[in-house]
Amino acid sequence: MRERAAVDDAGTELRWTVEPGDTVTVVHVLGDIDLSTEHEFAKAVRDGLDRPSPVVVFDLAGIAFMGSVGLRVLIDAHHEAHEAGRVVRIVDGSAFVRRIMEVTGLGEVLSVHHTLDEARSA
Repeated sequence: MRERAAVDDAGTELRWTVEPGDTVTVVHVLGDIDLSTEHEFAKAVRDGLDRPSPVVVFDLAGIAFMGSVGLRVLIDAHHEAHEAGRVVRIVDGSAFVRRIMEVTGLGEVLSVHHTLDEARSA
């Protein structure tokens, strides 16, 4: 596993690690996803999608804030994976992410799970 981090001028930080696997790759993301960290979040998502496993899980349990840019990146990842016959799953382990998924209705579109264990075994 390798860890990457980005800190912008305002001190907003986004950290991520990739846990590769034969059947499931997990991308753990910590921090805030907003305009200043969108590029780094997109790199984290790309790193997960570039792995050969048929399932990619984005573990957002450590996300304190996620703006619309983060949602767009997840939707794009979902569409790309679907077109390739793969699956993207989201862990909404933080109350903030869970609420965003409910309010936007994306919980009905994306494969969203409350724990990493649920997402791995779904």
